[in-house]
Amino acid sequence: MGSRRGAALLTALLIVSVVAALATGMISAQHLDIRRTGNLLDRDRGLQFALGGEAWAMAILTRDAAESTTDHLNEIWAANPPVIPVAGGTARGKITDLQGRFNLNNLVHDGQQSLPDRLRFERLLQVVGVDPRLAAAVIDWIDPDSFVVGPGGAENETYLGKRPPYRAANQFFVSVSELRLVQGFDAATVDRLSPLVTALPERTEINVNTAPLEVLMTLFERMSREQAKILDDKRNRGKGFADVGTFLADPMFTGREVLSGGLTVASRYFLVEGEVRLERSRTRLASLLYRREGRVTLLRRVQGGNL
Repeated sequence: MGSRRGAALLTALLIVSVVAALATGMISAQHLDIRRTGNLLDRDRGLQFALGGEAWAMAILTRDAAESTTDHLNEIWAANPPVIPVAGGTARGKITDLQGRFNLNNLVHDGQQSLPDRLRFERLLQVVGVDPRLAAAVIDWIDPDSFVVGPGGAENETYLGKRPPYRAANQFFVSVSELRLVQGFDAATVDRLSPLVTALPERTEINVNTAPLEVLMTLFERMSREQAKILDDKRNRGKGFADVGTFLADPMFTGREVLSGGLTVASRYFLVEGEVRLERSRTRLASLLYRREGRVTLLRRVQGGNL
């Protein structure tokens, strides 16, 4: 009798243990589902806030086009706005003039290398401490032929020998991140160049009112950072240079061989970067905007990465 009672007690304890384990598992799964749902909701909310920032940027650039014919760093769009509070977190964003940067796709024009743009890019590489011969590899990556353009160049025979093998693109860059595939460009080199170069879908001019110092330093051979800062001070005193002629008339350029082609004081391509931080998520959005005749169009959008 006693043994039967003991067996029943053990069975009851076993059942209780199993039920408790199942209940614990169900509660844990429920908590996980609740958290997962919360994460998804926060991610969606973050994206909506970021898209709102993109729309704000488009409105700012549209209004700017109606108010001025030049673009410079003292305009509202170029201001670095503070972090702003949103429901459950914070948001921040900024607009960058991509025509202040060197357009990698300028290196090839009508299937052939553009010598003035190659010289400008070689100088930019020197400024950031990179072997200027790597400009040849970038040209070979874009141009449609299979001939190496010079020392430092690389075509399919180089890339097919890698593991895994691949081929040169033989077309325009879609993103600056593609540089990581080009012979000679490691992650550190691309990181140094990324704030100074861009990959736009057509030939573009460099806006002398918004170009970083390193890009200004490519205008003539061995321009120093101090000389570039003098130009920077002059353009930032008011509304920038009114036109390219006024810029090139600066005494800084007297008696020098200046790469005067491909310059402008008005821009068409802008980058909008937004970041939203909520309790359970962080959303980053990069948007490429194109402005022409007062109308702003979204060309491309990348979530969580760079253009």
